[in-house]
Amino acid sequence: MAFRSSKRKLDLLPYTLKHRLFAMLALCVIIPLTLIGLISFFGIYNVLQNKVEKGVEKSLEQERKGIESILSNLDYSSRQLAFEGKVGKDLKSYLTSPDPLDRKELADEIENYISLINYTNPLLGLTTYYLPETKEFLFENLYINPKLDINNFAKINQNSSNYTIHGPHRTLYTNSRNSVFSIMRQTETGSGEKNIEPIYVYIETNVSAITSLFNNDPYGMPVRHLMLDEKGHIIYNSQEDTDFPIGADIASIKDRLSDNFVFFETSSNYGIKVAVVIDRNDYHKEMNTWLKRFAAVGILSLVIGLAIGWIIWSMIYGPLQHIRKQFKMLGENRFNEPPVSLHMKEFDELLYHFYEMRQRIRGLMSEIEQKESRKRQLEVEKLMYQMNPHFIHNTLNTAQWLARINGQDEIVRLLMIFTRVLNYNLGKEGKIVTVGDEIQTVKDYMELQQIRYNHNFNVEIEVEDGTSAIEMPRFILQPLVENALYHGFKQKDGTITVKVSRHGEEHLFISVKDNGEGMSQEVIEKLFQSNDPNRRKVGLGIGLNFVNNIVNMYYGDPYGLEVSSTIGVGTEMRLLLPITVKEVWDD
Repeated sequence: MAFRSSKRKLDLLPYTLKHRLFAMLALCVIIPLTLIGLISFFGIYNVLQNKVEKGVEKSLEQERKGIESILSNLDYSSRQLAFEGKVGKDLKSYLTSPDPLDRKELADEIENYISLINYTNPLLGLTTYYLPETKEFLFENLYINPKLDINNFAKINQNSSNYTIHGPHRTLYTNSRNSVFSIMRQTETGSGEKNIEPIYVYIETNVSAITSLFNNDPYGMPVRHLMLDEKGHIIYNSQEDTDFPIGADIASIKDRLSDNFVFFETSSNYGIKVAVVIDRNDYHKEMNTWLKRFAAVGILSLVIGLAIGWIIWSMIYGPLQHIRKQFKMLGENRFNEPPVSLHMKEFDELLYHFYEMRQRIRGLMSEIEQKESRKRQLEVEKLMYQMNPHFIHNTLNTAQWLARINGQDEIVRLLMIFTRVLNYNLGKEGKIVTVGDEIQTVKDYMELQQIRYNHNFNVEIEVEDGTSAIEMPRFILQPLVENALYHGFKQKDGTITVKVSRHGEEHLFISVKDNGEGMSQEVIEKLFQSNDPNRRKVGLGIGLNFVNNIVNMYYGDPYGLEVSSTIGVGTEMRLLLPITVKEVWDD
């Protein structure tokens, strides 16, 4: 049904009642909130950003002072060991004295002095004298790793002073892998003297002593700290991420990542620069927090404004949604849902009539299912009882009696076996039999066929131990053997193999295989057609469709007959059946 479109302005609104209600009430709340928000945003933005910037700069300045204090202590300690004084005189005497005893006493004095300096300066680590020409260490207070070379350590300060700061690098202490800063200062001992080679003081301090000064969360913002050398190359990164690799130039990084990060930087008197890098999202965190709070207030106001619309909508649109849900459940064949009262007379009456209609539909569908099930059962029974059993039995008994009077023993044997097979097939043994009963009937049937036809064929029967007593529907195996006989050999000799075995703990596997001519897929499909007149020209005139019907009736739709065939090789028919029969009909 098509609706003519109106040209009125009302057509600009949403089509559904629910959306129209929400749209109008939302506009009444959003417009004033937007105006207030814009005015507040620009005023508060400046206040918050200035506060954050000054706070970070102040924190960075405190960190710079702490670093300078540690490096100053390192510088002072190195000067104590480097300048001419008592330790300088002792060092000079040690290097020039030929007397071993004097050298031993001087060495003890120097080591005691180094220990005193380390004791009064807890941040100091490995302390030693270094002879660069021979790469020899003297009076070291810790064991030195001989694999490390001081000359390979990166320099931080690039000035022409008489000391050099290295780092961060691995400590020379052989039993540690910590990173350290170190200072190497040339002593006055031996300066200008030809017989004494240059001597340097080497002192380490742990990097963690400096990094512990870093505030990684100033004003609630996670930051990363960088340490740079005098040329602006990164020598330390607190987070070790790929955006700020060690050795990279900070200037090029700023050009590349200035849109994503905010940079703050300060320099110390010892050549080390300290930089703080903040993600822009974190830098504007307070502003974003204010925006979120304002948004929360706005949303709360919007919710309150829309509450009135919700009340109106729940009285009209809610019941309509419930009715639509009932129709959807009907389409999904969900008939057991009880009726629910909406506490409105008009809607409750509509739902009550709909519930009555649903119950009638459910009854009709159940009736159709029962009729279809009974129809399939009657089709099977029709095949089983398509001959008059009393007439056939009486006629066979009469023929058997006449043959015995006339001394026709072969005919008497033929009629006796045929009567036994006929009694089994017509249901005298009941609809549920054992595997042993089915196998015995197959043997009787094949004996009849061998008497009836003049060509030879061999039947091999393999029954696994313990399966003969398992129950199964009657008249399953004989149609399969009959099909193998008539469609497999075409009056030629051959072999039919019947196998019955367990498949796991819960299934029975049946296979009927021949080495005959084989069949095409088209012929196989015709075998399953119940109305094929050619199937009634042989045996009892019952096709493989009968076997499928029996299996479906007793075990359900998932189970059925599988046929595979190759022209010139043969045909195999397979059944996989549960050991427990799903449904047993009254006989």
